[in-house]
Amino acid sequence: MQFFVKHLYLIAPVLAIVALFGVYRLIKANDRPIPHYEPKQVEETWSAEEYMRHLNLKPFNQREVHQLLLKRTRQKPGVYLESLLPAMDTMGIEVVRCYHKVMGDDYVPVITSGNDYPYHKQNSKHYKNAAMDFRIVDMPMNKRREVAEMAQDKLGPRFRVLWEKGEMEHLHVEMVDVEE
Repeated sequence: MQFFVKHLYLIAPVLAIVALFGVYRLIKANDRPIPHYEPKQVEETWSAEEYMRHLNLKPFNQREVHQLLLKRTRQKPGVYLESLLPAMDTMGIEVVRCYHKVMGDDYVPVITSGNDYPYHKQNSKHYKNAAMDFRIVDMPMNKRREVAEMAQDKLGPRFRVLWEKGEMEHLHVEMVDVEE
């Protein structure tokens, strides 16, 4: 008994170490990986004839317009477009039409960003699901300007088309009337 009383001061640190180890084991038992989102890859694209035939068949609903955008474009790996505002799908189809008028019906535009890239500016419309980026770096310089100007003309005042130059050159299209 005298030994126990003599080393009584060690009980608190030992209990603290046991409690910390228990908390650590509890955390590790509940350690789940963060789920990884893999967007559905739409490999097929429509030919111009299939596209026109489909347009003449029936009116589109919101989901079909979104599917049409996915089929008429390619998406950079990791691009997330599922939460876009409905007007953005329609805008995307109009931008694709501009690409086709300038580059031909066989050209397939590439969407490089939706609401998926964590390094946009803090108040970017990308985070409000109201902006998309299109690749233009693979086009001749005069065609880039033509696509940007034609897209702004077609989309009107509801959208802003910005030709962002530099290291990550792309065509940025955003809705103007989304709350800042």
